[in-house]
Amino acid sequence: MNKPVRTVVAVAALGLALPASSWVFGKQIETALDAHYRKLGELPHFRIVAREFDRGWYRSTETVTFELNGELLRDAAEASGDGALSLPTEPVRFTLRSEIVHGPLPGMTTIAAAVSDTELVLDDSARAVVARLFGDRKPFELNTVYGFTGGGTATLKIPEFVAEQTDENGERMRLTWQGLTATVDFGRDLRDYRLRGDVPGLQIEDGSSRLTATGLRMEADQRHIFDDEPFLFAGTQKFALAELKLVPQGASGEQSGAVAPMQLKRLTYDVNVPVKGEFVDINAKMAAEVVQVGNRNFGPAHYDLSFNHMHARSLAELSRAAMGAYRSDSAASSPQEQGEALLAAMERPAKALLAQGPEFSLDRVSFGSAYGETEVAARLRGNDLQPEDLGNPLALMAKLELSGRVSFPERLLTDLQGLGAASPQGRQADARSIDSLLSGYAAQGLLQREAGIVKSSLEYKGGQLKVNGTLVDPFSMMAQR
Repeated sequence: MNKPVRTVVAVAALGLALPASSWVFGKQIETALDAHYRKLGELPHFRIVAREFDRGWYRSTETVTFELNGELLRDAAEASGDGALSLPTEPVRFTLRSEIVHGPLPGMTTIAAAVSDTELVLDDSARAVVARLFGDRKPFELNTVYGFTGGGTATLKIPEFVAEQTDENGERMRLTWQGLTATVDFGRDLRDYRLRGDVPGLQIEDGSSRLTATGLRMEADQRHIFDDEPFLFAGTQKFALAELKLVPQGASGEQSGAVAPMQLKRLTYDVNVPVKGEFVDINAKMAAEVVQVGNRNFGPAHYDLSFNHMHARSLAELSRAAMGAYRSDSAASSPQEQGEALLAAMERPAKALLAQGPEFSLDRVSFGSAYGETEVAARLRGNDLQPEDLGNPLALMAKLELSGRVSFPERLLTDLQGLGAASPQGRQADARSIDSLLSGYAAQGLLQREAGIVKSSLEYKGGQLKVNGTLVDPFSMMAQR
């Protein structure tokens, strides 16, 4: 076969291979998306009400309608503590449409199994609202590049906008959003993912206050603990916020002196979930370098919490039970019935988890002051707990072990106590009262006073309580009060 003939054959083979491979990759992506949506369908308060996948040789179109149960919105309003919010409990639906270009050379711009661009589908009224906020920009852009091995990379962008609203009393609220970008690298069947996200800033301002958050960054590197548990992950999550500031203000928009302004700087929140054989630990650490309340700085501050030696399979069953109780199609009609249903569903897996000897630890709660650092720590665990012990208070108390410690500057205690005194004489009287109280406890051996620092410890084991190494009867202490 001469060279021109070989060239023609190669071109013809390539021409036949590209459509065939494009069809194969289209089928591959459709199958992967089927699996992804099956997992999403297990989330409570969330379901997929309609999905259409129109697959062609080179391109496919997918349209998916999601529904958020209105109970979720009501719960969010109640959790916010804002009684003025009266969100509807009717289901809320939204639709996403994805244009998918098949590989191996999607759009002749890259090498991948497929490339997908996803947008919100808006009706006329929603499109008018979006236009007021974003102009001719898209309010939501999601680009996904699917790799040949089943993983891929998704990039989400939400542009900046400013929204203003005036209520029936003429009070104006202004929301300034500086946009969001996030990238997720995910593995085959969503078994693992790595997230990186940034929100430059957010400001909410009304007639009474101005809340500003700047420099939010999110990172995560997580993987499934079990292949059959799609929402139980091990790994790390990290959140960092450069500054969070709350400034009370009057109707003129100027700072009000009625309430002290608050400011947090360099706030971090880290969660680490390592797997240790059949068990996992859940370690959460929150810290802020500056905690400013008025003219007082209580930073650096730390809040470290751990749940150790958690039986992974029991934890997975507890998670499933909780999600099942909150699922919209099985939720009870009233909040009380919902709470009862949740407790009933979680009882068996919770007992199984506690029987494996978990340990709950308040590793550190600390904050600074002009007089020194205050620190509290505590640890609670069960010694050979059995499920039946949970219904027997005497057996439960005999098997629980508790330890803790506390230290704080005396001057801080007297300073805080004296805030309510109207005169120097009153503050001096408060200081003498605190000194007398501390002296009495020190004389009983229940605490130590060293160089202006008060320290004490607590240990409960085998039904006995020791405070600062001294065996005490908690009932007699309560009687003395």
